[in-house]
Amino acid sequence: MKTMANHAVGAVALCLAACSPYGGGSFACTTDDSCGAGGVCESDGFCAFRDPSCASMLKYGASSGPNSNDCVPVVGGDGGVADAAPDTPPDEVCYGVGLVIPCFASAPTGAVTLSAAIDTDTFACSTVIGTSPGCVIAADTLTVTGTVSVTGTKPLVLVAVTVIDVSGTLDAASHAGGARGAAANAATCNPGTAPSGAHDGGAGGSFGGAGGNGGGGTGVAGATIVPAALQGGCPGQDGGGAAKGAHGDGGGAVYLIADGSIAITGTIDASGTGATGGQATQSGGGGAGTGGMIGLDSPTVTGGTIFANGGGGGEGATAGGSAGNPGQDPTTAAMPAAGGTGSTSGGDGGAGAAGPGATGMPGVAGTGGGGNGGGGGGAGVVKLYRATMIMGGSVSPPPS
Repeated sequence: MKTMANHAVGAVALCLAACSPYGGGSFACTTDDSCGAGGVCESDGFCAFRDPSCASMLKYGASSGPNSNDCVPVVGGDGGVADAAPDTPPDEVCYGVGLVIPCFASAPTGAVTLSAAIDTDTFACSTVIGTSPGCVIAADTLTVTGTVSVTGTKPLVLVAVTVIDVSGTLDAASHAGGARGAAANAATCNPGTAPSGAHDGGAGGSFGGAGGNGGGGTGVAGATIVPAALQGGCPGQDGGGAAKGAHGDGGGAVYLIADGSIAITGTIDASGTGATGGQATQSGGGGAGTGGMIGLDSPTVTGGTIFANGGGGGEGATAGGSAGNPGQDPTTAAMPAAGGTGSTSGGDGGAGAAGPGATGMPGVAGTGGGGNGGGGGGAGVVKLYRATMIMGGSVSPPPS
């Protein structure tokens, strides 16, 4: 009997209906390819698909005659029903059922501990079969301790045959004045309409949730995105004026896959940054960046602190020309990042998205000739596969 590690269970039902041309009844396969995506041609001539509820980890498809929708028997063992003679071993093993399904020539082995910064462009990533979804790090068990900052142009994908344990901080957030998170500011982002007025604030970026519009009304946030692939978050807009406030960057992208469990007692942060305030001459504050993307694919996920929140918008410059205050970076899952505030006439920046609302707040118009504030950044995306819920912890935005 062939076994295949974690071929896409979620794709099975779709494949039977959409990928498979066989319809109901009985179809005799000859190769794995004839079964469609994720299928295995068993030695009895019927197609089977990955299903963790079966002892063999495989279930016959709906077109397998009398075996339809039954678990494939375990070969030999303690009283198990013997299958036919084993087939040729599969030429790859794949993990995950969701947006990312990396495949390997053989099952990853060993225990890997990550405790230092990772640049996804230079790290010694694992070799995958076919197109890589980013920098993949694979092992039997993976542990994250201390603070692991994740930067670079590629997303980070962690794959464990058994367990991923995040007891430290996996930091794929972007930070004002510092590095961008891995794969931040994705090319697929919708930039919206940039502010046209010299005093107007820039809009916050939009990703899983919409950004807030800039104060003054001409900086308009772009549409939200339903990601078709693993990607980072989206930047906000620069403010208006010659001394405009600069935009905040979107958060980065990390994706965790484990066949056994994902245990998070620490933190996973993929948040965006706050924007800077207008610098002088009544200029507008910048719009903040969105949260990035966090993927969790495992039968069991226990949560510590998991968040991909938007940053706070920058404050408009004062009527007298003093710079507005910057918006804040997100620091917790539950509390929105504050927009810049405090000057006498510059408009406040909008708060960033956090929690179920998912939307950044708009920037505020200045008073007495002050510049207008920038909008807060929208929420990122948290994707959950196989597990029906994240047990415990604090998660923002809610998983989808």
